[in-house]
Amino acid sequence: MKFERLEKIEELLNLSGSVTVKQLSDELGVSKETIRKDLDYLASKRKIGRVHGGAYSFLANKSVPFKARNSMLANIKNDIATSTAKLITSQGNISFFFDSASTSLRVLKVLSATGRKFTGITNSVECLNFALTKPTLDFYTEGGKLNKDNLSFEAENVNDYAKYSADYAILSPTGIDIKCGITDKDPIVAKTMQVFIQRAKKVYLVADHTKIDSVNTFTVGNLDQIDGIITDKVSDPKNWSITAKKNDFLFKETNSDKQKNN
Repeated sequence: MKFERLEKIEELLNLSGSVTVKQLSDELGVSKETIRKDLDYLASKRKIGRVHGGAYSFLANKSVPFKARNSMLANIKNDIATSTAKLITSQGNISFFFDSASTSLRVLKVLSATGRKFTGITNSVECLNFALTKPTLDFYTEGGKLNKDNLSFEAENVNDYAKYSADYAILSPTGIDIKCGITDKDPIVAKTMQVFIQRAKKVYLVADHTKIDSVNTFTVGNLDQIDGIITDKVSDPKNWSITAKKNDFLFKETNSDKQKNN
């Protein structure tokens, strides 16, 4: 019974990319405590990635639905968003590109909480929904087909975004790797981010550790095109520091900041 349940958990993860403990408990008809033990076991065998409240797949070859992504690693993403917002030192009515990632949305919310007025350009439904409630924010999008899983718009021609320019691009691709650069699981998202990078003065990648040292199918760009990576931690900080210096970008680990303060 346990073996069958473990196989089912892996199957569900490979289909959806990530899942919460509650979702698995409801789906498999067992207690949350049993699911937690199952996930811990699979994680110990390096079959899945374990996070607070759920797990994610190492094998899924498609973007994880936004609602699942948004519920994972919430505290880590909040720390990354707070650290990123501190890097925005420009004055006046500045402008941003925001992609459809949950971490980018959190950066938007932290920036908005300061009361500053700014302009945003985005393919994110959630960023637009948030902007509706904030009179200090002006937002633009190119619309297109609604991706209900990612809660994003897929523009018929992503180059339509090239008519905009911005002071900053806040992006969270699904793969950031020293050798292969910036990649993503979704081809349209990858192309959209390419335009955002080209049309922004500064580019910050905001990504939790699950996206670092990861390579996905569709190329976004090279590390020498960006101005910074803000993450919680990496497995090889020395190598990443060398890479950052070589390519002239800021590399910031929020977990390191916490350790310094303790």
